[in-house]
Amino acid sequence: MTAIGKQVDPLARKLAPVVREMLMAEVERIAASIPSSRAKAGEVDADIMKACRVVASAADRLAQAKYGPGEIAARKSLENAANGLRRAMCRHGRMP
Repeated sequence: MTAIGKQVDPLARKLAPVVREMLMAEVERIAASIPSSRAKAGEVDADIMKACRVVASAADRLAQAKYGPGEIAARKSLENAANGLRRAMCRHGRMP
C-alpha cells in the first residue's frame, strides 16, 4: 500500500457513517415523495379480472348455444365481452 492509500483508509472509515446517514436520509426522502401504487394495482387487477369473468361467461353461453337458435346472439355477446376486456387492458396499460 502506498502512503496515499494509508491516508485514505482512516479518512474513509471516518466518513463512511456520515455518508451512510446522508444517503439513507436522501433515499427515504425520495421514497416518501413517490406515490404508492400498490393499492391501485389491486383495483386494476380487480377490473381486469371482472372483464375476464364476463368473457368466460360469454364463452360458456356460446358453447351451450352452439348450433342452436341462440348461437348468433351468443357470438355477439362474446365479441362484446372480448372488446370490453381489451378496453380494460388498454385502459390500465396492460396491452401493447
